Amino acid sequence: MIVIQALDGTAVGVDENVVALVAGPYPHDVGPDTYHGVDRGVLVTTESAAALAARLGVDPPLAKLTRPNATPVWIKGPAVTSLRAPLPTERQGPGAVNAMVILGHLHQTVHEDLATAERVLNAHGAHV
Repeated sequence: MIVIQALDGTAVGVDENVVALVAGPYPHDVGPDTYHGVDRGVLVTTESAAALAARLGVDPPLAKLTRPNATPVWIKGPAVTSLRAPLPTERQGPGAVNAMVILGHLHQTVHEDLATAERVLNAHGAHV
């Protein structure tokens, strides 16, 4: 169990094993908030994505990939249910989105091509 400081100042106890995804803010978000996919949804925090991903201490560690806006995203390999090429409506620009990582109901676009994403995720406990 780790404690994560929510944006509103609340200390939230989270089982580190249920964190499926850690990423920083999207470009339209205000401030340095970090979004973390946990079993109950998204938790907005004051802690940087890199700091939380390092602090989790899970085995295997989260796989680090790249979002279309060139920022990192950390993904729990065993939580990945499938990996596929992006649909035309999921492409954000030439070469920006090259793979779609699916973690149950959560879909995360990544810049890495399918083969690279598969290799990185499988090295971190995925079976895609």
